[in-house]
Amino acid sequence: MELFDKIYGCYYHIIRRMLNQAADHPLTRQDMEDICRTLGFQESALAILPKIKDGTWPLFQENDLRTYTSRLHTPPCPLPLTCLQKAWLRSLLSDPRIHLFLNDAESAVLEQLLADTQPLYNEGDFYYFDRYKDGDPYGSPEYREHFRIILTALREHRILLTAYEGKKGRTHTFEVLPYQLQYSSKDDKFRLCCLQHSHGRFCRNTLLNLSRIKQCRLSPEPPVTDPDGVHALESFRFKPVQKAPEPVLLKISGERNSLERCMLHFANYEKHTEYDEDRKCWLCSIYYDLADETELLIDILSFGPVVQVLGPESFVRQVRERVGRQHELFYGVIGNEGCGE
Repeated sequence: MELFDKIYGCYYHIIRRMLNQAADHPLTRQDMEDICRTLGFQESALAILPKIKDGTWPLFQENDLRTYTSRLHTPPCPLPLTCLQKAWLRSLLSDPRIHLFLNDAESAVLEQLLADTQPLYNEGDFYYFDRYKDGDPYGSPEYREHFRIILTALREHRILLTAYEGKKGRTHTFEVLPYQLQYSSKDDKFRLCCLQHSHGRFCRNTLLNLSRIKQCRLSPEPPVTDPDGVHALESFRFKPVQKAPEPVLLKISGERNSLERCMLHFANYEKHTEYDEDRKCWLCSIYYDLADETELLIDILSFGPVVQVLGPESFVRQVRERVGRQHELFYGVIGNEGCGE
């Protein structure tokens, strides 16, 4: 038995799309070339269109106006799932996070359809050595209900009323306009990116941990539908990953098991580490995305004096500023000595 079949290949996929569209309206050669370019490769049109033109693949009828219609009486039926696809879906159902996006009825139907399918893998097959163990309670009915309400608010651009537990245990009420959900694989937590209502408008960018949301409901206010408001929400959404122009260079002393701790803590980053014989320390270059810069900065500072930031200068400057603010909070004066080291 073959693992893959040609009917699931690229050319079959292109022809199937052409037949579906040709069932609704005649296709021009340009239409066909666009489908080949979108679903195939640069040279796909050169291989496919001549076979349609000369009748090698007699699936289309050429009309007088040099357009093509489907010879089939009905559009092609959807392809059945392969055993590999079904096994993969069965594995996804064992992940508690997938049920956040499904209601109970949908989950039950999928479980029934895939009941006789062996999963491709199980959650127990993975060992997460770089993940915190206090992840979100995905099995909690309250958490799942909050998640579904938040998804509705995101899809419909609705205002959300939330009761949120702060770091000191106090509950605060917010009126927010969600624009994105984020998931941290390292923390195993979902976060809600939203605009908090302040001074008569939604302007304060806020990040809320979903596990700390004690109550939430949709506001009776109508959805944001005006073009300017929708465009403002879209502008806050996730942008393509942008690498920092230079890596952060760390000097790791090796004291207090700092090397092993750094390798474990920064396991999700691309990095290069080498031992400096002259200085008797480890030099670690961490390559990161600009969106993760603040989180990386906080993580580095958590190591204290066993780690020193050597560059780039822009990152060292942020370290100095943050350490200076901490010094001011504790002692009332800004201390620059030692900041950035």
